[in-house]
Amino acid sequence: MMRIVTIVLFGTLLTTSSFAQSDSAPPKARQEGATRDSQQLWNEMQEKNEQYLKELKEKDPAAWEKLRAQQILDAQEALASFGYGIVFTASLDEKTTEALRNYQTRSGLPVTGDLDTATIKRLMQDRAELDAHIPLGPLYMFLDSDWNNFVKVEGLWLEQGKEPDAKTPVRPAVAECVKSAGLCTLATLGSEGSEYIHLEWYDIQRWDEYEIVTKPDDLPCGRETIHINRPGKTLLLINVAAYKNAEACTKLFGPPSGESVSRLGDVSKLMRARMDASRAASIRIKLISAEAESRIRP
Repeated sequence: MMRIVTIVLFGTLLTTSSFAQSDSAPPKARQEGATRDSQQLWNEMQEKNEQYLKELKEKDPAAWEKLRAQQILDAQEALASFGYGIVFTASLDEKTTEALRNYQTRSGLPVTGDLDTATIKRLMQDRAELDAHIPLGPLYMFLDSDWNNFVKVEGLWLEQGKEPDAKTPVRPAVAECVKSAGLCTLATLGSEGSEYIHLEWYDIQRWDEYEIVTKPDDLPCGRETIHINRPGKTLLLINVAAYKNAEACTKLFGPPSGESVSRLGDVSKLMRARMDASRAASIRIKLISAEAESRIRP
């Protein structure tokens, strides 16, 4: 029988009669898989881009010159934002070459004065660090005033037993349990900047005065269970690796590592970690004069 479930998610009323199937890994494992895929994609793109530019330089030198000029202009904009005080000329003039040498020295790169692949990659990484998003929400909410009928928990996915750091992804989630329906729903926002919502539902195994525990959800790469504890005001998502297709699951999530536990928590520690990382990146990347240092540092 089809279930119609209505949930309030991030201020928006969602009504659904079908749900996206779980990918059978907790938030931590999903993020690690995404990181591996992103790095592999980056490497493949770099190889293709280098090959394309090499072929373009031979076939159409004029078009190659235009693309190269745009690369240099992008690098000049990045270097200027880092405090290197150069003019945007879209050419490797003397000031740009000097700035590149200085930047390469400070960054531990081979000092060539040229805009090579390693330098382009580091410039992109440094700009991304300085532009890193500082999350302001969500705050953690554990709403249990109607415990015998309905419970709602809202927060941010964090790894149980580990403090968040600047690389911890921002993945807000909302869980709602309805006793009369014997059901808990879990909605998780996708990666940062994404509007994708991952929606799952779980049958309730036990609901007593202190706890709500769902039945294990048997998935292709694991068994997933929600534990809600009223006295501790906690929600844990427990995933036990159970690879039905070892090759496919290992490719997605890495080798099985036993039990993985994620919890819904507050954004405040992640916010502080990212603020600290942003300040450290600013000190490392930006070229700040001694006079400016004396004015802003304690």
